[in-house]
Order: sequence, then structure tokens, then C-alpha cells
Amino acid sequence: MEEEQVKENSKIYLKTPYLDAIQSIPGESAHDKYCWIAVEIKARIAMGANLEEIVKMEQFPRALYGLIKVEAAKILNRTGHTSQSNYEAIEEGLRSENSEIFSRSLQAKEFFNNITDFDYFSNNLLHHVSYNTRCKIIKKLAHRLAGRNPQLAEEFFDGILSSYGVDRAMPILVACSKLFIKDVISKQKLVLSIGMVNLLYKRYPDLIVWYLKLSNPALNDPLERRIHHVKISEYKSFLPKLIRRNLSAFVEIYEMHSKNSLGVHLSRKQANRFAWNAKKYYLDKPNIFYKLLIPENISEEDMKIMFPKMLPDKIEDFNTNRMLQYLRQYPKAFSVSLLLKSYENVYGKSLLDEEKMVTAELMKILPAEERVRQAKIKTRKHDEDSIGGNDKFMWTSFLPANEVLPKIRERIAKTSDMFERKNLVSQMLFCCKVNEDDESLLEVLKYVQDRHRNEMSSFHHAFLVKIQSIYDTLHLSLDHWSILFEIIQRMYAKAKSSDFINVPMDFLETAVRFRLNNNLPPEPILKMMFFVLSRGYQSYWNVLTDYPEYERLCLLHFLRIAEQMEQESWNAIKTKTIPNLIMSIYRFNERHAKVNDLKIEFFSMRDYPWIFNELFEMLKENRQDFRLNALKTALKKNEIDIYNHLWPSEPDIATIDINTMNQLKKDPKRILSHWETYYDLCRKLNYNGAVHRFVRSLRWYNTIPIKFAERCVDGVLKGKNENLLVMLGSLVHGETFAKFIEPLLPTEKKIDMDEQSRQNSFSFLHKIPYGMEMANPPVPLELIGRLCEGDYLSSSLSALNNSCRRTSVTKVIPFAKHLCCQRVTVAKHGIRLIAMVTSLEELIEFLSISWKQQEHHSVRKVVFDKAKHLFRRMPSPSTWGLMKMIISTISEKEESLLLIWPFDLADVPNDYITEYLKIVLEMIDRLEGTSKEQTVKSYIISFLRSIDFAICNILPDEFLVELFRRYLFNETCNHANPAYVARALLINLYLETTGDNLDRRLDTFSKIFVDAVKSKWNMLDSTESPHYYPIRNAVRTLITEIVYTKMKPEARSLVIDRVMETFLSVLTHEDDAQCYLLLIYAQEWNRVKTPKEFATEIGKKLPELIEIYTPLFSYFIADALKDFLKHGHSDNFSSEYFFREFVETLSELGTVEASYTAAQVLFLFSKESGANCHLPVLRKLAKTEHPAIKSLVNHIQK
Repeated sequence: MEEEQVKENSKIYLKTPYLDAIQSIPGESAHDKYCWIAVEIKARIAMGANLEEIVKMEQFPRALYGLIKVEAAKILNRTGHTSQSNYEAIEEGLRSENSEIFSRSLQAKEFFNNITDFDYFSNNLLHHVSYNTRCKIIKKLAHRLAGRNPQLAEEFFDGILSSYGVDRAMPILVACSKLFIKDVISKQKLVLSIGMVNLLYKRYPDLIVWYLKLSNPALNDPLERRIHHVKISEYKSFLPKLIRRNLSAFVEIYEMHSKNSLGVHLSRKQANRFAWNAKKYYLDKPNIFYKLLIPENISEEDMKIMFPKMLPDKIEDFNTNRMLQYLRQYPKAFSVSLLLKSYENVYGKSLLDEEKMVTAELMKILPAEERVRQAKIKTRKHDEDSIGGNDKFMWTSFLPANEVLPKIRERIAKTSDMFERKNLVSQMLFCCKVNEDDESLLEVLKYVQDRHRNEMSSFHHAFLVKIQSIYDTLHLSLDHWSILFEIIQRMYAKAKSSDFINVPMDFLETAVRFRLNNNLPPEPILKMMFFVLSRGYQSYWNVLTDYPEYERLCLLHFLRIAEQMEQESWNAIKTKTIPNLIMSIYRFNERHAKVNDLKIEFFSMRDYPWIFNELFEMLKENRQDFRLNALKTALKKNEIDIYNHLWPSEPDIATIDINTMNQLKKDPKRILSHWETYYDLCRKLNYNGAVHRFVRSLRWYNTIPIKFAERCVDGVLKGKNENLLVMLGSLVHGETFAKFIEPLLPTEKKIDMDEQSRQNSFSFLHKIPYGMEMANPPVPLELIGRLCEGDYLSSSLSALNNSCRRTSVTKVIPFAKHLCCQRVTVAKHGIRLIAMVTSLEELIEFLSISWKQQEHHSVRKVVFDKAKHLFRRMPSPSTWGLMKMIISTISEKEESLLLIWPFDLADVPNDYITEYLKIVLEMIDRLEGTSKEQTVKSYIISFLRSIDFAICNILPDEFLVELFRRYLFNETCNHANPAYVARALLINLYLETTGDNLDRRLDTFSKIFVDAVKSKWNMLDSTESPHYYPIRNAVRTLITEIVYTKMKPEARSLVIDRVMETFLSVLTHEDDAQCYLLLIYAQEWNRVKTPKEFATEIGKKLPELIEIYTPLFSYFIADALKDFLKHGHSDNFSSEYFFREFVETLSELGTVEASYTAAQVLFLFSKESGANCHLPVLRKLAKTEHPAIKSLVNHIQK
């Protein structure tokens, strides 16, 4: 009974009027059917029929009414029968949600050529179509207007910009005039995509050059706010295109970013063009442009000019190995001479006299006599430094081979560790190479052959790798190779125990080349190669590919070896050998066919019938062997008769791709004859985009779509195969698919996961949205809405967004507003949908209403994010009004919104920055009474940190004064407080200016300081600490930071003097001795230039300070001086130098006060870093007869 019901349902849902209508049109393919439609329409036009009469023809199915109407309107226009009804028909087609009808309408050139009024175009089309359709129409319009009517394009750009925002208007920009584009980029602060840059460069190369120069780092003036951020790194793939047409622009842009690593990569052709045309640039500034050159193209004469300029300005930045990299392709004598001469000319000294500068790489190319001298210096130096034996021995390898090799052999004889012996043998090879001593190398090879024949296999493998890396083995002598052949032959004889299949293939290739070059038979080595290839992991048997004759010879030998093998050995390797060998032969033919190499004789596999007999036997054993997949493709391409013989009845369908699509167009009957195979393949590759396109295109072919649809419906209803819903959605009309899935949708909102059947049901329902995404036209939004009501929201989100993008905006907006009234998780998606599809004016109104109506913090955050994005992309009075309203009504309920500070000022225009900050500050004030104290403090800190140097210069003084009055002295016991950030704002930004502006700001600071001290100096805050005075701690911290902060010399003196003046106007030296002393020291330092002068002035000042504070306070005076010496001096001197010079000068002044203070400062420093580095000063002070000084010095030297 149940099975009968399934069949009945299947019959019902197999009603496919759209597919049936297409089937009724004569023709085998889409091309044939459209041609028939066109012929019928033209015939009716010839008979005088109008549009309405044509679409009512009996020959045309009613299900295709919309499509026929568009086709008829297009043909009428093209044949000169233009009318308003024709344009209305195309307009109607453009508004269609059916992508086929829309695509055919989009091809109506006459329609777009006659568009002249944006208001009409917008009101009758853009406001009614879907989001995707709107984007495509705008792109089409841009294409039609480009180069034809820039004034109309500009009108449309302005209209779309004001209606839908800058992102939607961008495609039209390409069609506008150069001046207009430049003005828009400047006003809108546009950052162009790489695609847009490529398009505009074809029309306006000068414009793009101007745009790229906006990335100039020199434009980033900290005094001026710049919110137009063009990042040159985004265009590094485009920059090489400038070389051909705008070389000077490329050079200028590349040079302006020379301090940053752009990573621009030139093709060989581009590099050659640059080298040919930009010689004057790279010869003048090789440090900048060398990376763009191919080293092999730089002549010795050019390098003589370039290389000295490439040396670093500072000798400490010189790196020998790095500089040698620039010379690696030149002869040794030239490289050494140029390096040494350049070093001496630039730095005035010899490189060879700098032991640390002489590296192993340099030693390799030095003349023999100099190399030996440097090697002796290195070994002596390393002995003195007690550097380990291995390092020392490395340097001895540069000594003459007759001195080094006997010692290494002695060491090997005493070494039991195989890895150590391997390393020592490598050193022997290296020594022979450095000394260019072929006789010694022959001795080393004989030594390895005789004394190490029984080593482990890893020793011999490492030996072959090492000699191949150290030597160009191809150019060794016959004597050398005779020993190497013996070594490799012994390894081959022990193939199983010697791990021969992992022998380096490049070594064997070199061995073959050597034997061929010297007229020696290559067969012994080729047998070894065959062994490695047939049993190892390589799938490519093409060796010596740079030498076609040798490559072909090797393949011939491989074929001969395979044919002559004993059956037992052959059976073990044939399943791997046959496919790889055949594929390698086809690769050889294909590679040389591309270059039209007439000298090379190609392989014909018909000359080797035995291998195909073996392949046939292999197929009998296992036709599903994975190794055959690539071989089948190659045989079909190269040997179709052999392919048909081996696979006589099997259709060649491995995948669905562009070739399948082409075959469908050319020979649909063949697809039909194997439709079941194609169906199974589509079912397996259900989520492949190419499969979706293939299935969708089947609609317009005879019989195939009906068979596919029947099989899909049967599989879904009877076989419970939910994956087929995706294929069915691609195949049938969207309305048909909607009727099919509607009974399958859930009737309950919650899933009962306790029942296994419910779990299976959910798995089935989870696939329905994927089918909805494929449906054309899109399914009704109400069906998707049913999934949003229950536990299926996560499964339906993709379909929700996809369908809303393809559905008319007039349907999407009420649907999305309905979602906004649902539960929180659904409401958020409703807001996002409206933000995506609606116009700016409607969006602003909607977000304003939503902010007032929505109460849940999660939904309000979505509204806030959309409003912020809108203001960032389109700053205007209307978007600012929305943002202002939202910020003004943020309450403590939105704490989650403020967890990560959302008020980034980077994209806020200067016109709004002050009001923006004022509104945010008012928000913080409003939250202060309802939120936690620490939370509010975090808001204040984020707020103050958002003000940078440029913003500080824009803000009105009264606003900054208000901030300083509030927060500068709002001190707490921890550093995470507003005062900490406010101090940074004051010192690093507000006072970082000069001239009259600095005077005015210092006056402001003085008033704030005085008012705060007068009102709060004696106010105790026992909540923080029993004896904590916030204002006193704030004053001390502030003055300390002012003294220690590095400022411009012209401003520092004025700032310190005014701060001292302000301090003394309300406080005395006794109220805060630390501040007073630091300011005194800072004033004295401002008057001098060197540590010695500073010590002299402090020595004169000390008696006065001791008199003010009495000798009992001398320790504190010295302690404050110690702090200033550590933190308060100029960057022109290192801390160590500054301190040493100061203490030495102070101790030499001869006064008791100066000597005692010097001793105290040394004592305080010795607690932190010891006193060993100041022994000369201590010895001088120890000679003083004053008991206090002598006692303190002795205490330090204990």
C-alpha cells in the first residue's frame, strides 16, 4: 500500500509543464530550439504581426510566454519594428526572476542603447528587480556606456550612488570621464579593486598612475589626518604592467616604496624589458632596483658601477655572505677583486683585516695563498676563543689538502660513530674542492672505496648526495668516475640491503650523461635506473629532459629492459611499470611537439605491441586499478584505436567538465544514448558547480531532462535519496520544484531527537534548502520562511540569502520585515536582508525604526553594525543623523556592544569628528551612573586612545580642555585608569607642537594644573589606601613623565620651564621634592649639550640644593639624580656613555658636595648593575680624605 502511494505521488509530482513546453519545440538542442523560435517570429513579422499577436501564436507553448515575448521584442527591434511595447516587454523580462528570461533580456542591445533618463530607469526597473539582477543590469549598463556617453554615465553614477551607495555604483565609474573619476576618487576616498584598476588603466593610464601615487608613504603626515588609505601592496600584481607603457611612473612608484618589501614579481619578459629600458635607473640606485633584474643579465661592467653603491652606509650593517650573493654568477677573481676594492673604497679599510667579516663563502673564492693565510688566522682565533673542535676543523678544511686529509683520516680511524665518520668524509671532499685538488679527490674516493665499503647504506647514500652537491660531477675525470661506478655497482649488487631504490636519481642521470659524453655504454647505469623507477615512488620516467636525444635513448633502453625481463621479476613490477612507462613516452612526444622540434623522432606505440598485450592482460586482472585513469585519457588522445580495443563498450565519462558541455552542444544524441551513465556521474558529483551547469543546460534538450527528472523524483520519494533534491532543483522549473517540496517540509517547529526516524527526517530536510538554492526561478520566500520558524534555521540560512538575492525587492522587503518580528536569531537575519536589498533612503529609515523598536541587545548590535558600516561607506548628513541618534540612545543594556570598542575613528571624516567624539563622550557620561565603575573606566580609556595626533590638532581646544580637566588628575592606584591615557594624550599629542600654538597650549595646561592642585591637594582617598592622596600621585606621575619624555629640542626647554613655573606658582620644593629636583635637573640639561657640561652645571647647583634641603636630604637628591641619568637624557648619547662621562666629570670637580653625590649615585647604580665598570672613578674617589666619601666608596667596593 505504501509503495503504491509513493508511485502515485511520483506521478503527481512528475508534472513538469515547463520542461514539457520546451520538449514541444522542434530541435534536438538549445541552439536548434532557439533558432526555430526565431524563424517563426520572423515569419510572423514578415506577415505584419505585432508583438501581442506573435506571443499568442499556437505554436508557442503558454509556459514559455515570458521567454517568447522577450525574443519577439528583441527581433522586432533589430528588424526596425521598434515600439514602446517592445521596450516594455524587454523591461518586463529584465524584471523577471527567471534567470533564463532575464539573461535573454540582458542581450537586448537596442534597449540599453536607448536609455537616457536615470529617474525613469531607476523608478521602473532598479527599484523592482532582485538584488542580483540589479547588480547585473548596472554592469551591463556600464559596458554599454563605456566610451560612448560619459556624461550619461556620470548622471547614472551619481543617481546610483545616492540611491544604493558607492559599492553598487562602482561598475559605472569605468564609463565616466577621467576628470569625473578623479573627482569621485578624491571626494569618496575610494579604494579601487585590482579589477577596476586594470579596466581603468586601459582607458586612462595617467589616471591610474595618479591613483597609485596616492599610496606614497610621504603623504602620511602625522600632523594631517588622512582617511584615504591606498595600499600599494594590493596592486603589486598590476605594477609590472606599467613597465611597458609608463616606465618612469613604475620607477617612481617602486622607489617611493623602497623601504617596504613590495614583493613585485616580474616575468622573464618583463624583467628583460626593464633591464633594457631602465638601465640609468638601476645603475644609479641598484639597492632599490636590483631585485627586479635577472642576475645573469647584468654585465661585469654594469656590476662594477652598481656593486659599490649596494654596500650599506654603516659598516656594522655589512654582511659578507649577503654581498657575495650579488656576485655569485661572476668569475671568482672578478668577484673577489670587486668585493675587496669596493669595501676599501667605501669604508676606508681592508675587508681581509676584519677577521669576523671573512666568512666561509668568501674563503671559497679567495686566491690560494690568501685563503691559507686566513684559514690559519681563523684556526688560531678559534683556539683562543675555545670554540669546539668541529668548528675549528671546518676552518682547517681551507688549508692545503696534504696537511688536512691525513689528520682527518686519523680522526676517522678513532671515531666509532657512523654519522661522525660521514661528516668527516664530507669535510675531506670539501677540502679537495676548495683547493681544486683533483689528485687528492682521487685519493679520497679510493679511500672511501677501500676503507668504507662495509658501511651502512645511509653512509653511501649521504656520500653520493654530498659529492653531487660539492662537485659538478659531470666534469670529473674518467679515473674519478671509475671509482664512483664501482661504489654504485656494489650498492646495486646489494640492492635489498643497500636501500638502492632511494639512490639519488640526479646522480644516476649525471652518470648516464658522463658515459654518453665519453662514448661509454650507458646500459649498466640504465639498468640501475630502471630498478629504481620500477620499484621506487617515481611516476615520471622522463630523465635528462633537457637533452631530448638522451631522454629518448633512455626510454628506448627502458622499453628494451622491460621486454627482456624474466617473467617472475616482470610480474612483480608490471602493474606499476606499464602505465608509467607508456605515460612517460606520451609526455616525451607531447613536450617536443609543442616546440616543433623536427630533429626529434617521436615514439609510436604501435612499434611496441608487446606492451599493449601486457596492458590487456593487466585489464583482465583488474580493470579498476587507479593507475589506469590517467592512462585511459592519454590513450584516447594519442591512440584512439588501441583505446577502443581495450575499452570497447565503455563510454569515456570520467567527470563533468567543459568538454562534457561542448559534447552536449555538438552531439546531444550521444549524451542521450548514455544518459544513465551521465545521471549516475551527476548523482555522485552532486555538489560540483560544473554538474549544476550541465544539469541546468539539459532543460533545452530533448528527452534527457525528462528522464533525469523522473529518475530524481523516484530516487527522492522511493529511494529516500535526499541528495537528488539538488539535481532536481537545477533541472525543473522553480514553481514545479516548490510544489514538489512543499509536502516534504516540516509541520512541527521542534525536532524530537530521541527518535531515530526524526533524525533521519532532519537529514532529509537538511538537503531541501540546497535544492532551493538551485531552483530557477527561486521558490516562494514563504516556503523558506517555514524553515526559519523552527529548529531548521541553521540549515536554511544559505537558501534564505540565496533566494532573497534572486527574488524581486518588492517581495523581499515585506518578507524580511516579517522576519524582523520573529525570534532573535531570525530577526537578525531579517535586518541583514533589508540592509542588502533596499535603497539607502529606505535603509536609513528602517534602521532608525528598528533601533527604536528592537529591545534585544543582540538584534540592536546588528542594527548598530549596519548603521556604522553605512556611515563609514557613505558619510553624509542623513547617515550621520542615524549614527548620532543611535549613539545618543545607547544604554547599559548594550554593554555587549561595547565589549570591543566599536567607535573606530579611522573612517570618520574631519567634518564629523568633533561632534562624533562629543556624542560618544555624552554616551559615556550617561553610562557612568548605571554601569560598573571599572567598565566605564575601560570606555574612557578606549575613548581617549582613539584620539591620535592628527585628530588632536582638529579638535577644538575647549573640548580637549574639558577632557584634561576630567581625566588628567583622575588617578587611581593602578595603571589601568583614565589618567594614564590622558597623560599620554597631553604629553605626546597636545604639547607636541611649536611656536605660538605651544605657548597657548602651555597656558591652558598651567590653568588646569593650578586649578586641580588648589582644589584637591589635601583631599585624602582612604578607599584606595589609608594615606593615599590622588592628586599628589597624579602630579608626581605627570611631571615625571614630562621630564622623561623625548621632545623636540625647540619645545623641550620651553615646556620644562613653564612646568617649573606652574609648579612653583602653587607648590613649594617641599611639597614634592621629587618633582622639583627632576625639573631642576631637566632645566640644567636643557642649557647644555654634553654630559660633561651637564655634570659641571649640576656640580654648581648641588650646594644650593643641599642648602635648601639640608645635608640630611642628600641621599634623596642623589637618588633623584640617578633616576634622571637613567631616563631623562637625550637619545644622542647611550645611557652607559652618558652616565660614565657625567660621574667622571662630577668626581673631578673637587667639591665635597660633587664628590659625595658622585659616590652616592655610584652606590645606587651598583645596587642595580654592579660597580666593576666604574672602577677608575671609584679609585679616584677613594683618594678623597672626606670620611663620608671614603666610607661610601669602600662600601661599594666590598
